[in-house]
Amino acid sequence: MKNFKRILELIRKTGDRFIFEDEDGQIFVIMDIDDYEGIVLQNSQVSDLTEKELLNKINKDIAVWRDLQKVKDLDEDWQNLAEDNGKDISEDQYYLEPTEDEE
Repeated sequence: MKNFKRILELIRKTGDRFIFEDEDGQIFVIMDIDDYEGIVLQNSQVSDLTEKELLNKINKDIAVWRDLQKVKDLDEDWQNLAEDNGKDISEDQYYLEPTEDEE
């Protein structure tokens, strides 16, 4: 992966995560280890939450899951559109129409 160092630098600068799909269709995430540790530790501390905190966490997790599903659905729609058109959908297309000359 020739752009791996570039991706890591971008993650360092922005604090974002990088999501990619391998040739087999598996999805992977590259993220800061501190962020990952926070996610793992947060999940293990569910037993210490009050009922209200647990409900808030569940609702937040559902919202995140829904957002991920929307992204997945949009990606699938995008790919289907590309397949339906049979061409690269990133190409801009312009159509010029003649104008009437005023004399």
